[in-house]
Amino acid sequence: MKNLILLFTVIVLASLASCEEKIDIEKEKEAIKAVFELEKEGYFSQNAETMAETWIQEPSSVKIYMLGNGQKKFAGWDAIKKHDEESVADTSWDRTKFTATFRDFEIQLLDDEAAWVMCETHWDGVENDLPVELIQTRINVLRKDQGKWKFELMALYNHPQGN
Repeated sequence: MKNLILLFTVIVLASLASCEEKIDIEKEKEAIKAVFELEKEGYFSQNAETMAETWIQEPSSVKIYMLGNGQKKFAGWDAIKKHDEESVADTSWDRTKFTATFRDFEIQLLDDEAAWVMCETHWDGVENDLPVELIQTRINVLRKDQGKWKFELMALYNHPQGN
């Protein structure tokens, strides 16, 4: 009888464990990549509202740029929003002459609500009749907010020119 109760307990626990919702890793990775594309679309169309859709809008959110002249850090949603609004308002260059392509994604799902992502962004374009090429490494932490992946941390590191 003791063995029967133990067997029954094991069967019940195993069936409960198998009822847990499985994460479709490839589907989640594609949803994460779509967030990158949406943020880029907002940037190129100079639409800060579209860019805002891709962010966790909390004081914990951070956006960091590592440039040749040092680091710029925007801590908290208010600072990120202000920076993005100023950035899309910049009409000193023609965005129609540029492309940005995300490559070499490394995506690690920490669970079904959080992920870290590293990728490269290849910028190609023309400015003042001169070709421009820039490569960035992006390190990101994304979290789900109401079922949608959004950035919580974005760190952009520009590669030195000529490398």
